[in-house]
Amino acid sequence: MHRCKRTFQSLSVISMLALSSLASAQEMPDPTAAATGEPGAAPAEVAPEAGTVAAPAAASDPSAAKYGVAFRARWISVPSWFLGLFTQKNVPLSSYSVGLEGYRRKVDRDDPNRTWELSVGVGFQDMSMPDGYWLGKGKDPNVDTDLVQAKNFGLITMDAAFVSRQYFSRYFGIHYGAGLGLAVVRGKILRTSARPDGKGGFIVQRPDGTIICNNSATCNDQQLAATQGPGDQWNDPHRFQETSVPGAIPIINLLFGLDFPIPDAKGLEFRLEGGFFDAFFLGGAAGYVF
Repeated sequence: MHRCKRTFQSLSVISMLALSSLASAQEMPDPTAAATGEPGAAPAEVAPEAGTVAAPAAASDPSAAKYGVAFRARWISVPSWFLGLFTQKNVPLSSYSVGLEGYRRKVDRDDPNRTWELSVGVGFQDMSMPDGYWLGKGKDPNVDTDLVQAKNFGLITMDAAFVSRQYFSRYFGIHYGAGLGLAVVRGKILRTSARPDGKGGFIVQRPDGTIICNNSATCNDQQLAATQGPGDQWNDPHRFQETSVPGAIPIINLLFGLDFPIPDAKGLEFRLEGGFFDAFFLGGAAGYVF
């Protein structure tokens, strides 16, 4: 009897130990299940506590170079006073130019409101002045005056400039710069000898007395075309093409202007500017910085 009792007590202890071991095994997470995503797995990552804010992503380097493009449109002028430095009589030019620019811009190390920019551009500049009479400096008006006509005369331009921009607020700044370039000359210049009309003006007159062009440079195009050829003289005019026009000329670029960034449309900017680009100019541009 006592032996049966002791046997029963031993079995009870063994049963309790087995149940305790099983319960502990169920409470411990299976590390292999965590990798497979099975139920009961320990979480791979700890979720942030409620109310905490995740750290922001690292900001881009403000000193890194930025790139942009712009479209420019300008009114150009070669005034009479400027031509007067080289001529006694001339016809001033008023026309237009358009172009595209690409630029690389960096913030100044010492002034975050200043940038330095290398800009390159291509464009077209119309240089066709109205028909009119021209006389060079120091020339005899009786024999050296010419009717000058520009036919589809213009410049295909390529230029590079260094530009500095100083911003005074998010909405306003100024810029200034200088550069050089090259222009391919297109079109032609036609010349015809003229003579004084006795009234302070000039005319193109044939030997028989027929006036082909009056003192306002209004011409009978058919009669003027009939004179085409060599042998042009003041008393026997013949229209001819000027052969001394170069195929390409250098560009001198000087500019100053106002900048108007648009903070609400990030990257968009407008500007007004004036200066000299082988002609005086005033115009504007719209650009976008990437």
